[in-house]
Amino acid sequence: MRRFILSLFVTVFGFGGAASAQGDAILILDASGSMWGQVDGQTKITAARKAVDSILSKWRNTDRLGLMAYGHRAKGDCRDIELVVPVGDFDADKIRSAVRALNPKGKTPMADSLRAAAQALRSTKNKATVILVSDGIETCSPNPCAVAAELTKAGVNFTAHVIGFNITDPAAKSQLQCIARATNGVYLDASNASALETALGRAVQAVQGEKVQTQAPAKPEPEPDTLKGRNFRGVVRLAQGGDPISGENSVGWIFFKVRSDGKKGELAASVYGTPGIGEVPPGEYVVEVAYRQVKREFPVKVEKGKLAGLDVSLDAGYVTSEGSIAGSGDKADRVAWEVHTADGKYVATEYEPVPRFVLPAGDYVITLTKGASKTKKTFSVAAGDSINVSMTLDVGRLAVSAVYAEGGPKVEDGIAVEVFRPAQSDTVKGEWIATHYDELSQFDLPAGHYEVVVGVGYARRTFPVQVKSGDTTRANFNIEAGIAAIKVPEGNTIEIYSAERDINGQRKWVGTHYDAEVNVALNAGKYVVVVITKDDKRTEREIAVTAGKRSEVSYR
Repeated sequence: MRRFILSLFVTVFGFGGAASAQGDAILILDASGSMWGQVDGQTKITAARKAVDSILSKWRNTDRLGLMAYGHRAKGDCRDIELVVPVGDFDADKIRSAVRALNPKGKTPMADSLRAAAQALRSTKNKATVILVSDGIETCSPNPCAVAAELTKAGVNFTAHVIGFNITDPAAKSQLQCIARATNGVYLDASNASALETALGRAVQAVQGEKVQTQAPAKPEPEPDTLKGRNFRGVVRLAQGGDPISGENSVGWIFFKVRSDGKKGELAASVYGTPGIGEVPPGEYVVEVAYRQVKREFPVKVEKGKLAGLDVSLDAGYVTSEGSIAGSGDKADRVAWEVHTADGKYVATEYEPVPRFVLPAGDYVITLTKGASKTKKTFSVAAGDSINVSMTLDVGRLAVSAVYAEGGPKVEDGIAVEVFRPAQSDTVKGEWIATHYDELSQFDLPAGHYEVVVGVGYARRTFPVQVKSGDTTRANFNIEAGIAAIKVPEGNTIEIYSAERDINGQRKWVGTHYDAEVNVALNAGKYVVVVITKDDKRTEREIAVTAGKRSEVSYR
């Protein structure tokens, strides 16, 4: 795994003097494939773009700025470093547009980017300052800390202010702190995207000559002996020859005893994390390595007094997805993401706005669903990949409420709102979509025309509506209904009919009740209430129901 997931460098020349002095600067942005990872419900490339905006809003107009990026053009190429925007007069919009156009896909050559930035501006002979933001470790050079020290010793007036972004790997934090110490810079921790923007603001203050307290110890802290008392260490990679995955507690190493027939037997032990470090009883095992949607099995022998090492490849890749709403461009939330193999086998479901899957190399179909709207997309993932599958969803919101009559009162209790596709003919009813029972019923629907049936009690009315993608259609329907309050002696039966008779002289039956008191909603109009006693005597009385009113009839 490319643990150096987010690196943001600002190489600034000329900020060491008075505040009025002009400086030359290069902003170096990590566009490696792992930038499609997640933080605070968004991709890390999105968080990085916001972080860049926070720098641009604080940048002095007198200081010139260029943009360098790496990992945005090729997979697995440590030489993929490009000066995207040459150093020139500060133009925030130009830098912002260039950053938004980056498509993460490659590796993370941090050390060589430092060298490239220094070389690009060496001719100015000005003091160089770097702002570095990272949540992981270098993936190309063995020691970027040594490179930083090398540049300093070579007389390239070089200072690095370093921000550790959501660091989980102690070795990564130690390396980043070392870069700051080697160049007389400050180190700052940022646990999430919001803290990142705050830390960047403090780093810019340091760049501009203000005193900022470092959060790194004066000397490197001794690394703990994580293997003390342990006899197993497992390393896992997405692909053969790829970077080790680190800082992932969700990776499980499950040890099963080997049966006499060589097959997997009973559970013996389990270890979690990357690397996987633990104490396992001596023996021969089949180890099931599980990481999200991937499981692989490997043999291992643990011997007394020896360290058993396992370095395995999952033959898998990272897949994230971002959904936007057609018509508005808004981020899709309250959604479901479902992945199937190309031949239809179910793989996984996620409900986060930005999901992250770890999938075996192969071909897949991902389905994005919001309410009654859904869209599908096919994609392929190769071993070692970190890809993003962007999707656009055609969906709008329909919000329905109702009143009994023009001007009120509102229909609150007992409401039912049904949504249908329009009827294709007088004899074929439209397809049912959904039913909600809330005072304000909200539906997420594909753009189009629909029929909405609003009901309460026996009252029903049908209304046509149109939904547009990216918009909310609000409808407060008048169902033209009132309440019939009927009281009869205990033990009697109440039958309600429409007052009007059909061509055969029959009234339309509405409903039957067996309670002594009935309060029921009916569409405005005339009805006949038939009361049937225990000895089968029938009494009829007409009742007129007025929209928005309560009509009472008593047989007591």
